[in-house]
Amino acid sequence: MDLHTPRTGGPLMAVELKNNIIVHWKPHGVPLRFTKMLITDLHYIGNDIDEIAGGPHAVVVFTIFAHLVFHPVTFYIHEVAKIRQSVVALLTRAPQTTVVIKSGNTAGLK
Repeated sequence: MDLHTPRTGGPLMAVELKNNIIVHWKPHGVPLRFTKMLITDLHYIGNDIDEIAGGPHAVVVFTIFAHLVFHPVTFYIHEVAKIRQSVVALLTRAPQTTVVIKSGNTAGLK
């Protein structure tokens, strides 16, 4: 869906009535690379997953990596572990939920 909105860091929602699709987009918490961002718009991925009811018609998609590469790998591992804990809890309470995870692409770098 093309929202035709200016590039901002705040949460967005798109609704497509024909196929009954609702898309919620939120920026993750720190570290972040937006120039201006309200602190109330920052969310940790794990906390947001904890708030999702899930179910057979729910699809949770998130990507991580880009803003974490400037920090030690232990920071990335810690964040991934917290997200994993939330995904496991989501799939325990709503096993029919589809979860799609995209992580980093090293683009051939060693």
